[in-house]
Amino acid sequence: MLKRVRVETDVLVIGGGSAGLIAALAAEKQGADVTVICKQKAGKSGNTIVSGSQFCVVVPEEDNPDSIEAYYQDLIKSGKGINQKELTSLLAHESGKTIKWLEDYGMKFFIREDRYVKRQPPGHSFPRSVPTVWDGYSYLARGLSFLDPLLASIIEKNIRIIEKTMVTKLIIKEGKIAGALAINMDNQEVLEISCKAVILANGGAGNLFAQNNNTAGITGDSYALAYEAGAILKDMELIQFYPTMMIKPLKMPAENALFGDGAVLRNTHGELFVQKYVDGGEMAATRDKMSQAIFQEVQLGNGVDGGVYFDCTGIPKETMETTYSHFCEQLRKKGTDPLKDWMIVTPTTHYYLGGVKINTKCESSIPGLYAAGEAATGPHGANRLSGSSIADTVVFGIISGESAAQYSTESERATVPWDDEVPCLSLNTDGKTSIKACKEAVQGIMWNYASVVREEKHLCQGLQMLEEIAEQLEQVSIQHGKELFSYFELKNMLTVGSLVFRGALERKESRGSHWRVDYPFEDQEYLGNFEYVQENGDCSIAFQPLSERMVKN
Repeated sequence: MLKRVRVETDVLVIGGGSAGLIAALAAEKQGADVTVICKQKAGKSGNTIVSGSQFCVVVPEEDNPDSIEAYYQDLIKSGKGINQKELTSLLAHESGKTIKWLEDYGMKFFIREDRYVKRQPPGHSFPRSVPTVWDGYSYLARGLSFLDPLLASIIEKNIRIIEKTMVTKLIIKEGKIAGALAINMDNQEVLEISCKAVILANGGAGNLFAQNNNTAGITGDSYALAYEAGAILKDMELIQFYPTMMIKPLKMPAENALFGDGAVLRNTHGELFVQKYVDGGEMAATRDKMSQAIFQEVQLGNGVDGGVYFDCTGIPKETMETTYSHFCEQLRKKGTDPLKDWMIVTPTTHYYLGGVKINTKCESSIPGLYAAGEAATGPHGANRLSGSSIADTVVFGIISGESAAQYSTESERATVPWDDEVPCLSLNTDGKTSIKACKEAVQGIMWNYASVVREEKHLCQGLQMLEEIAEQLEQVSIQHGKELFSYFELKNMLTVGSLVFRGALERKESRGSHWRVDYPFEDQEYLGNFEYVQENGDCSIAFQPLSERMVKN
């Protein structure tokens, strides 16, 4: 029997990664009582830990040839025109200001000759990728250099942290947020949380797919919570695939900034091939186009072990030994010298472009419910530029925290009859279906039927398979209490996976990261966004053309 514990707070932040920690700090600064709740350890949750720990901003420096307008246009071009433009504008305008905000909380950035070091990943018109100082951190976990200062500030501010706890349901009363239910399996507790505002900052859904470079636990929780609460989701068919996930000599991302210094892709014959698919080659290829180029080359029989060669030998030795010293160190541990040898890379599931629909205050369609980071959608459209994810978490993390804190001062806490809500944790434990096997089956279905390449017949088959697995949930076998986490993750994966298939079937075109081989071209009729909402237990999907879009500000 799980023990019941009541928690009261003004602002509940769900997620312990960069968006969540930043939102919590911003809300606390406005005077709100804040609680952070996360499935893993705070500061080690989410995908920031495995990021490149660099973010693209227009640095406010004299003589900087870059501009906010140039950044905005790059984002719009990358997003294939279906960005929520007011959010894209916010990202471009506010990102540069966040450097000082982060430095005030202890963040350190590489500075050379009194100027921020800036790199230029593909798709960006100017060098604007600013890295943190990650000396002393593992190359594969250098995102900790971004997270550790934020966590230290959270602790210093005495912000309440509840770890290893999963939120399973948002409570809505009188049409607005009233609280949440969560389970903590270490303490065998059901948490009944009463709050005035909730910020969803618990990331995307990379672990829906068998091949991904996300951390464990990124299972679409933010989307499922919002969807089941009645909030509007948007663009759930759009998922970005990272083009250069290294598979040999070891598994790790080959960062896109390397292309800016001379890295190239080659097929099994040693030929440069990206130019065949994208005018301008590697530096003009955004992540969607590069992933598709690699996939097509492999399909033609020109691949290597399911991928292509990643060649850094054209990068000057001094640049490799200084700018990319950690990268070189990891490879040399495996007997590979990037100055002489080629690696093998392949696309993998990376970032969820869809999510909770928000406005410029990070408000969802439910009063009191906010979203930030990968939980939300809008600024990136149908594709995301390298380095813009962390910029997104900072800009919208701050805005969501400030907005939720302000809302909490104007809202009264609702009275929640908790006894009516707890039965959602009751499970049938008599069956023999394995949760682990079901999760692996879902991941395989999503990768095989809804990843880089999509086609109607495969989408229909995949959706039917998910529905068959969902029917088995009534017979899931729970061997011990800790499997409750896995059960709710599986439930969320099925919810979100179904939305992916349904949306991919609706968007009968190819745009950005969404590639339909049976509809291989962009279609002006689909210049807009699909919105998803649960109505009477069923999914309702409506297309919103850009010309008709109404956004609450």
